[in-house]
Amino acid sequence: MKEQDKFWELSTGKIFEELSPEEEKVLNQLLKEKENQKTFAEIEKIHRGLKKSLPLQGVSQSRSWEKVSGHFTLRKVHLLKSVLKYAAILIVAFLAGVLIKTNLTSQPIPLVYAELKVPLGQMSEITLYDGTHVWLNSGTTLKYPNSFGAESREVFLNGEAFFNVKPSDIPFKVKLKKSEIEVLGTSFNVVSYAEERSSQITLIEGAVKINSHTGKEITRIKPKEQITIPDDLDNIKIKKVNTDFYTSWPEGKIEFDEERLFDIAFRLERWYNVKINFTSAEAEDLRFSGTVLKNKPFDQIIKAIGILLPVKIKYQNKLGEKDIITISINDKPM
Repeated sequence: MKEQDKFWELSTGKIFEELSPEEEKVLNQLLKEKENQKTFAEIEKIHRGLKKSLPLQGVSQSRSWEKVSGHFTLRKVHLLKSVLKYAAILIVAFLAGVLIKTNLTSQPIPLVYAELKVPLGQMSEITLYDGTHVWLNSGTTLKYPNSFGAESREVFLNGEAFFNVKPSDIPFKVKLKKSEIEVLGTSFNVVSYAEERSSQITLIEGAVKINSHTGKEITRIKPKEQITIPDDLDNIKIKKVNTDFYTSWPEGKIEFDEERLFDIAFRLERWYNVKINFTSAEAEDLRFSGTVLKNKPFDQIIKAIGILLPVKIKYQNKLGEKDIITISINDKPM
């Protein structure tokens, strides 16, 4: 191998930190020549420039750089067979980076949003680009961008979701219909369906700031607190709650502690894609405690409620439609 070829091989190996101690000694010997020092400085400049040329606005810079550097790592095995190709790749990549930087400066990359829709009767979960884990309940839609920016991480929610947010200095925001949740790293449950007249946030751990849809701070809540926010943002209520009720559903169960039968029915409707009707307010206001397991057939669950509470239950199977359950007070003594 010619001395100049050897120098290029060792120089690129140095940049990727793959030289053996013996090769380091050979490179140091070659670098005693001023011409080689100048060339090596240029190679380092190109390599640094490649990193700096990708301030991808609205895109994950670290992820992009991993892809670029990973490309070099894969190509390197072949390039060692021809050192001049190695130099050419560095130069081409640098020029490509300059073009990307120039184009992005004048034309920022628009965000592209994806939507995850969970059908009634099902649940889903997703890990976002930043490592945030989200569990989605039945009838829920989560809209999220192709990447997070340098100033905020924003997603849009319609439905119920449990968030375990990856800690970061960049705020994580959940956009609801009339408000938003802003956190740095925490876990919380959100219920915010478009057809309902309020949103409900339950904080498990960490800290949460509640803002209006314009970003103006409304209030903050502490762990084990729940806030109910009407769509008109009036008469906001905060109370202490048992968080087990709001953390158990991602595990396939719901724990009820003296909950109104009407509220329980509301959650069961989405979980099992059924319709539950009540014949009186008295039946709606009955209280129930217990645990509902998602993997149990719905008819078993509704029968158990019928045994434990003074109610009569009428079950109608509807072919191709939602089954209809009617709950009424049992006038006969139990």
